[in-house]
Amino acid sequence: MFARSAFVRLLSTTGRNFSEAEKKVSKEALMALRKRTGYSYVNCRKALVKFGENDMDNAEKWLKEAAAKEGWAKAAKLGTRVTSNGLVSVVTENSSAAVVELSCETDFVARSGAFKDLLTKITNSALIQTKSQSGSNDSKLQEFSYELGDLSDQDGKNMREVLSLAIGKLGENMAVKRVKAYKAPEGTKLFGASHPKDGTDQVPMGRFISLIAMKQSAPGSISSQQLAGQICQHIIGMSPETLGEAAESVNNQDGLKSQEGHDPDAEPVVVTNLDDSETALLRQAFMLNPSQSVHEYLKSHNANVLDFVRVELGSEQ
Repeated sequence: MFARSAFVRLLSTTGRNFSEAEKKVSKEALMALRKRTGYSYVNCRKALVKFGENDMDNAEKWLKEAAAKEGWAKAAKLGTRVTSNGLVSVVTENSSAAVVELSCETDFVARSGAFKDLLTKITNSALIQTKSQSGSNDSKLQEFSYELGDLSDQDGKNMREVLSLAIGKLGENMAVKRVKAYKAPEGTKLFGASHPKDGTDQVPMGRFISLIAMKQSAPGSISSQQLAGQICQHIIGMSPETLGEAAESVNNQDGLKSQEGHDPDAEPVVVTNLDDSETALLRQAFMLNPSQSVHEYLKSHNANVLDFVRVELGSEQ
């Protein structure tokens, strides 16, 4: 009798496990839960098998609880996977800025809301940390580097823990490749931009970002924000390596005196090098008006750029 009842239980258990393994989950429901939560397809399928396609709320709740419980272990398990996709962010507030590069395994995750939320948290926490730093009187950007463990979110949770839980949630390895912060030179304001334009209204993100320290002595025909945006996009597109200086004509008195009507006390004439191979920002032909240099364009709007930063996803610099 005992052997028979045990055999019946074995058949019953085997049948139930087989049924769960073979249970069909529609592609539409799987994609919907994946889009809603950002979790891996494997975990989304487990949740749908457990709760059914008509109970997305409990499926999502179960996934979040499982992610919180397994986050650390999963982060360690996935830690060796290559992360070649991701986004770079830039956020500015007057004289402070933060730049963060967060990488992941797939472009799908990089475009997800959960990934961008995580990058936003890290970037904002770096900005908050930077605002407490004192500036300098130098004419260049002052740079700071942070470890992820140095930062906390608005609830006081360490960002290293936040990252690990996110890895468990999304089912992909992620890595913070850089956390940089900047203070502006005295008298300048920081502006940033990204390309392709992604991210949130508060935190621009993309595969490229640029950051400039700009000052404007008087209002121009366009706003400072618009002008800075144009210069930032030029930096992303034209990849200058240095700031450089605008060349000015040499005051050759002998040559100048021979020119009829020349005023030797006049301001030096700016000579612009519009060579396509130019790598100094201020000497480059301005992308939106190649007949002018960047220096000339800025000058026409009573502005000057003292320093800049350009970052490309995956770059070493």
